Amino acid sequence: MASTTWALDPLLLLLLRAMRDHAVSASIERGVTSLNQDTGASAPTFGYALPTPPVAQGSEDSRLRTVIDDSFLYLKASQRDAVYEGMRKIINDPQNAAIKGQIIAEFSLKAKSARESYRALDRLSSTEKLRLAQQAGAEFKSLAPAEQRDMLNALEAGVLPVPRDLAAAMLAQIKPAAGETPHTVPN
Repeated sequence: MASTTWALDPLLLLLLRAMRDHAVSASIERGVTSLNQDTGASAPTFGYALPTPPVAQGSEDSRLRTVIDDSFLYLKASQRDAVYEGMRKIINDPQNAAIKGQIIAEFSLKAKSARESYRALDRLSSTEKLRLAQQAGAEFKSLAPAEQRDMLNALEAGVLPVPRDLAAAMLAQIKPAAGETPHTVPN
């Protein structure tokens, strides 16, 4: 029993990191915009690259669409469309021409990470998911009010890499802590 609890702790940390990343995701676009405005600075150096060159099948837009659709399993179609349009706007900006490949490579790595996190959480048993939701509820209480609102909004909007049943369990734990009446998320 104790070993299962210890096994959930890394997943809880992963989940909390995903929630934190969501809370700051808007800053990524602002950062790219800021980078574009600072023409005197050199291009950023990204620490990772794809292990192999991207497959040259289809158009760049269709490959980007495939990465988004295959990786962001937890997003609704309209949300995936918004991610796609946002990425197209960033990579088609003439000011990003020199770093376009790096942007796509970095995005692909983040997308793969989101997919793997989602799949790991989806493979948990219902008991493990309940325990993880209870731990998330306990951690939620330690967050600042603004972070609590962000986390609650992200869970309700379905933008975290969390399976729907786990999101529903987390909402059931978090909403009472936030002073709201819990409701279920449809499967």
